[in-house]
Amino acid sequence: YFVMIPFNNIAIIGAGNVASAISKALNDNGIHPRYILIRNIEKIIEVENSLMVETTIDYNKILDCDLIIIAVKDDAIKDVVSNLRGFKGLLVHTSGTQSMSLLNNVKNYGILYPLQTITKDFDVNFKKVPILISASSSDNLERLRCFANLISDIVIECSDEDRSYIHMSAVYVSNFVNIMLQIGNKLLENKGLDISLLEPLVYETVKKSFALGPEKALTGPAKRGDFDTINKHKSMLFNDIEEKKIYEILTDYTLNKYLKK
Repeated sequence: YFVMIPFNNIAIIGAGNVASAISKALNDNGIHPRYILIRNIEKIIEVENSLMVETTIDYNKILDCDLIIIAVKDDAIKDVVSNLRGFKGLLVHTSGTQSMSLLNNVKNYGILYPLQTITKDFDVNFKKVPILISASSSDNLERLRCFANLISDIVIECSDEDRSYIHMSAVYVSNFVNIMLQIGNKLLENKGLDISLLEPLVYETVKKSFALGPEKALTGPAKRGDFDTINKHKSMLFNDIEEKKIYEILTDYTLNKYLKK
């Protein structure tokens, strides 16, 4: 069947996790980017073989595209934009925290932020990834919405401020949760045990938190004020100084929250 694509020629700037995932998501939906622009000339063959897209280091080659997606580190966006003066198409970046106004030296600009943890060699189902969008005009917003809907079933208009708060919350529930898993893994490995033992627990915890709400789903010694268990855990962490600090901070936070109730 025929899919209406609002942009004929698409370029992606960057070859990291997000750039690679977006490129693959587009290809999976029959949309083939015209170019991927990278900084490192030595990586051209590697990127072309991986993503099956023509790769360039020349900004002039991409200036006649209809859509340019900047998918680089936050601190590199400003430098990238300085090379795109005179661009007439729609320019978007994929950052969770950087303002849309970073792009305002062109006429048409916006945000295309995929709300997901993305790692290059770990495939993600983009249809289930929320994509947060905003744009410099209602016309650009509708074109961007139409485009985002081709690769995701969840497309949400979102202000700079709300997107930053969502990103900050995501650090707590994704990045910091990963740190907790790393700590759990380290403590188990110290005793020759495997983190796979915790996998059913982790999945059930997340499922229950979204089903009941995080407050109702919480269990554990700090929630019930079980100081004997808390003190035993602290003594077991005698040689793990940093991990003990984290345990104490989170335990105190939980005690203060629930014992007051």
